[in-house]
Amino acid sequence: MNETEKLDFRSWLLDSIREEYKQWANDREWFEMERNLWADVTIRAIRHIIDGGVLLLATDERRKWFSHYALSRFHYSGVQRPLVPIFGLNHILPPDFVIQKANVSNVLDMLDIAYKDYMFWYIGQTNNHIADLCRTQEYGLFWIMDEGIKGSFYLRANDEFLDYKLIEMLKLFEKAIYASILNRIILE
Repeated sequence: MNETEKLDFRSWLLDSIREEYKQWANDREWFEMERNLWADVTIRAIRHIIDGGVLLLATDERRKWFSHYALSRFHYSGVQRPLVPIFGLNHILPPDFVIQKANVSNVLDMLDIAYKDYMFWYIGQTNNHIADLCRTQEYGLFWIMDEGIKGSFYLRANDEFLDYKLIEMLKLFEKAIYASILNRIILE
């Protein structure tokens, strides 16, 4: 590329934004096609909250950022709305605690004592102990990577738009919870 073919930064930025948006816009129909499956796994979690239950959010190591982001959205005090009982599992356990197969029953006993009715909300791959812990319950809100598990919503870990999809799903989940709390939608 010679000097005359170079774009100034602002032109390059605009072209890049438009190209990124085009790619993301073309990929957005995935959610419309998968909305019924997403609704099936989500309705149970919303009902659980409406009925007075707690969601314990956990992720694999690569999606820890999402846990922080989701909790900050639900617990942001600058917005006037009802508080919802969604807590980070990693924040409940001691900082140096490591979940292993040997102590899963102890963790479950502690959660049974601490919470009258809890459900796990797990996001990530299933090749770790936190996923094993979360999958001890028959029902939960599971957004699982690279593995089709009954009762979970399937995502691809190597999807270039995965972060966007997680954020979009979170926004819809959040919106659905508040619409349900305010009795604006009927959960089938």
